[in-house]
Amino acid sequence: MKWQQNMEHNKKIEDIKNSIKKHNKLSSEEKRNLMESIEMLWLNASVSKKKKDIIMSDNSNENILRIRQLLAAAWSEDLKE
Repeated sequence: MKWQQNMEHNKKIEDIKNSIKKHNKLSSEEKRNLMESIEMLWLNASVSKKKKDIIMSDNSNENILRIRQLLAAAWSEDLKE
């Protein structure tokens, strides 16, 4: 009788452990998803800000230089990842 109670107790403990592991895994996934969402919001805000900051000049050489600067900045951001 005592052996059976002990087995039931161990099963309950094991169920609790598994439940904790499952919730920990789910919370880690949710944390990762939230971090990715926040990162995307930052990137979108950064792109929107840069769109407003762009000033086009009449001189084509300055336009080419500006395009090169923007490409260099984009490549730099890619390298950071």
